[in-house]
Amino acid sequence: MTETTDETSADPLAVLLVDDNRDWLTLVVQRLREEAPDFDVREANSPEDALDRLTDDVECVVSDYYMPGRTGIELLSEVREDRPDIPFLLFTGAGNEGLASSALSAGADDYIVKTSVDDSATALATRVRTAVDKHRTERALAESEARYRTLVENVRDAIFVARDGAVVLVNEAATTLTGYDRAALTGGDIAETVVHPGDRGRVCDALDLSAPQSLDIRIRTRDGETRHCILDIDHVVDDGLPGTIGVLRDITAQVHHQRRLERERDTKEAMREILVRHSSRMEVAEAFCGYIGSDPETAVAWVGERTAGGGLDPLAVVGDESYLRAAGVVDADAVARHDSTEPSLTAFREGATVVRAVGDERAPDDGWTAAAAAAGIETAVAVALRYGGVDYGVLGVYNRGANDDRERRRLEELAETLGYALSTAESREALVADEVVRVRLSVRDDDAGILAVGDALGRDAELVVHTVLPRGDSERYFVTVRGADEAAVTDALAGLDGVTPGDVTAGEGVVRAQFDTVAPSLGTAIADAGGVLHRIVVAAGEATVVVDLPRRRPAGPFVEALAAAFDSVVMTARHHRTVESDVGASVLAGLTDRQRESLEVAYRTGYFERPKRRSAAEVAEAIGVSRSTFTQHLRAAQRKVFAELFDGERDGA
Repeated sequence: MTETTDETSADPLAVLLVDDNRDWLTLVVQRLREEAPDFDVREANSPEDALDRLTDDVECVVSDYYMPGRTGIELLSEVREDRPDIPFLLFTGAGNEGLASSALSAGADDYIVKTSVDDSATALATRVRTAVDKHRTERALAESEARYRTLVENVRDAIFVARDGAVVLVNEAATTLTGYDRAALTGGDIAETVVHPGDRGRVCDALDLSAPQSLDIRIRTRDGETRHCILDIDHVVDDGLPGTIGVLRDITAQVHHQRRLERERDTKEAMREILVRHSSRMEVAEAFCGYIGSDPETAVAWVGERTAGGGLDPLAVVGDESYLRAAGVVDADAVARHDSTEPSLTAFREGATVVRAVGDERAPDDGWTAAAAAAGIETAVAVALRYGGVDYGVLGVYNRGANDDRERRRLEELAETLGYALSTAESREALVADEVVRVRLSVRDDDAGILAVGDALGRDAELVVHTVLPRGDSERYFVTVRGADEAAVTDALAGLDGVTPGDVTAGEGVVRAQFDTVAPSLGTAIADAGGVLHRIVVAAGEATVVVDLPRRRPAGPFVEALAAAFDSVVMTARHHRTVESDVGASVLAGLTDRQRESLEVAYRTGYFERPKRRSAAEVAEAIGVSRSTFTQHLRAAQRKVFAELFDGERDGA
């Protein structure tokens, strides 16, 4: 007896026998039930009756060929309209081989030659069971393949199956990832088709090995794009034949994200080095442009600085500066600059960020795109340089490739850092400049912090600010007070919100005090706007502020920046001041910010007096550094001072 499947042995096999000969049908049904007790045998005496009795649970139809009204083949055709896969067997007369051939050609699964009832029943049981088992197996296989394909097609990773080096199956995700259709991927060498040439050898070696492999590789899509993927390879047996299944997972986004993080880290480190190593405006601008221009995609990077007349001149240029001349960015008159749609000029004029694609038909153009195209430039990003309310100029970057939003944000962050660096550099230069613009301001705003201290001391007291040190969200002031004793100063500082008292000592007719104030702070605003504080005198509810500006810096924007932070800011005097070159100016030019700070605070707090009014630990605490760090900065500053005095040169320590 033919071996049955689990499904066959578990479920009764419903068979519909159709024959217009009632006697023959009754005998065959009886013998068939005896021969195959697991069969559920049903009978029909006509094709019409058969169609009525053909329920969904019937798994096989056995029909006589010759019947009134319809032949067995005609019944087969009607049955297959509703049940296209149901096994259908035909009874034929003995010796009618031509009829049997026609039946098979018409789609019948098998035929049985009518002989004796016993022989016919035995043959029928065997043929029915064989046909149904085959149908059940094919149906189970089809359902399994359907589930498999549904699973494979719904996986977001690309999947391929290869045999003898040729791909025999790919899913839809593979076509989406690579850009190739199924026909292009199947039948050929997938490594040759999509794997990046630099990784092709490793992939071929992995395919030849019998052990599972996992590789980081690159692929080339049909459009020529490079994608980063993880390729997992395993070796399987498919239909008794060895094969390979591969899963490609696209990790391009993760790779780019990691590279962006590394680039941001490298950028921060590069910016720190630039700020530490360079002090002048030109050095800072050249270093920034050099860093940006190190990218092979950058055609030209430049910093244009604001001139005293409101114009724009190159401070630093890296790359092909011929574009800047051809596009009218430099060597252009004021009218041309005012009307130009060139990105750098527009960003400077509007105080904003401008991003332009050279090939964008929507972008305004007055001839600059032709110059850009000639220089191989595809996109431009220009960012206005502004810090502390002061316009410093523009940072312009012109690339040979495309720019995305992340690149725009990166350049905006660089521009913010560059604005700060230019502001700091100008402040340093103002300290040692041969000529500065000295500005005197009147400030009447209690929120300025220092004015609140003056009001608490009383209208008869005069407070003079000598040094202001930034302290994160606050500032540390070193002042002298006349017209109030030590107790009055201590009480005044202790009673103010937003003021943290420090040391208060009396001597030589004045009271020396140290305290911190929270923002908004007048000292911070002055530094952010690019000014160098000369002194602040607070008396009778008014702060008189004296600030030095670089000669090239107009006083108007500086005053506007302070007026935006505080009320009642009025410029009362402005004049150019020539500073004679002396040892002091020369020494200041060679000191770092920390060295100058350490030296000045040590002097202001009495560290050099005998006996010392403040120890090294106390001065270090006032500055906010460790004792060893303070000592290191102080000794370096002293060496430079002594070298200038005795040798006429700095030792560079």
